[in-house]
Amino acid sequence: MKVKYVQRIKRPNGAVDLYFRKGAHREGPLRSPDESDALLAEVNAILARLARVQAAQTPKAGTVAGAIQRYRTSADFLRLSRSTQKEYGRLLNEIEADVGDVRLTEIDSAWITDVRDLWAPRGHKATNDRIQVLKNALAPAVRDRRIQFDPFVGLKKLAPPHDAAEANPAWRDEEVDAFIALALRRKMPGLARAAALGRWGGFRRATICRISLNARIVSQDDDGVAQRRLYWATEKRKVQCDKREDPRLSVFLDETPAGAAALTIAYNQRGKPWKERSLNQAFDRLIESLAKAGLARPNLTPHGLRHARGVELAHAGASDAEIMSQLEHATERAARIYRQQAKRSFMSDAGQDRVDNFVLLKAERARRANER
Repeated sequence: MKVKYVQRIKRPNGAVDLYFRKGAHREGPLRSPDESDALLAEVNAILARLARVQAAQTPKAGTVAGAIQRYRTSADFLRLSRSTQKEYGRLLNEIEADVGDVRLTEIDSAWITDVRDLWAPRGHKATNDRIQVLKNALAPAVRDRRIQFDPFVGLKKLAPPHDAAEANPAWRDEEVDAFIALALRRKMPGLARAAALGRWGGFRRATICRISLNARIVSQDDDGVAQRRLYWATEKRKVQCDKREDPRLSVFLDETPAGAAALTIAYNQRGKPWKERSLNQAFDRLIESLAKAGLARPNLTPHGLRHARGVELAHAGASDAEIMSQLEHATERAARIYRQQAKRSFMSDAGQDRVDNFVLLKAERARRANER
């Protein structure tokens, strides 16, 4: 009588040991003799024990953990990019550990507020990220009324501390120029190209690391004039990038060497594509050097180059749709933010112009009074 899940291992002395093997689970040697009723009973006992363990580990229906399990296999989750799935998965694990046993019938606005305040010591961004992921996981239960009322209505995001520095501030042109010049002096043209892709291409860090040399194509406009274009599917949401290359980017890429063996526009010191973490570290080192020399702010980030591009587009009068197309956004939210930043900057400068004119007028009046 052959017994399923039993593996036989023959030893050098001729003896045969029996092991239970199912998937990655293995235990033994088994006590019962081969091909016996006792062996079948022993294997069935192991299977029953494993089933009890699996049942204990399976989230109960009607709980936050159960909703999280369903969300992990939903179309909404699977359509996310792999990097986003990985980050959401990490947050979902933490959320499940914190509140997984809570029943959906217990969830209301007060409970969500308490959870937000419970997470607040981790920082405003960490808290808001977890609230958003929890909202995604509970959305089906809100729609089908397993949660009677949407508990997230009216919930305010956790505000950053008053003394918190701006995240990913937009680079100033002089900071971009100083960074690129320092990268070239240190014989790092691939890093300078990465900065150029962020500033004049508006690309995210993941795209900067992976965008191929083949993404630069030559096509003709409606008048038959040749033009350089960038054609690529972005890494985050696979949004299609198809845009005319900024002349500043074209000139810079033509003046800096492509890596001898590189297949990407930007490349590391070995001529290979950048890894995101390594690119961050390379940026941090140069930014630190520039900050010590008073040539750049110390809190600059690679993503701030993309913000600089967005604000520049808004300053130039680009519409939300044009900003979305240039920066490969899937929604209008970020485009509106750039337009607000540009408007705030414009109004600030306009206010200073009024002050300058007023000061000049006062000085002129004083001069005339003194001449009388």
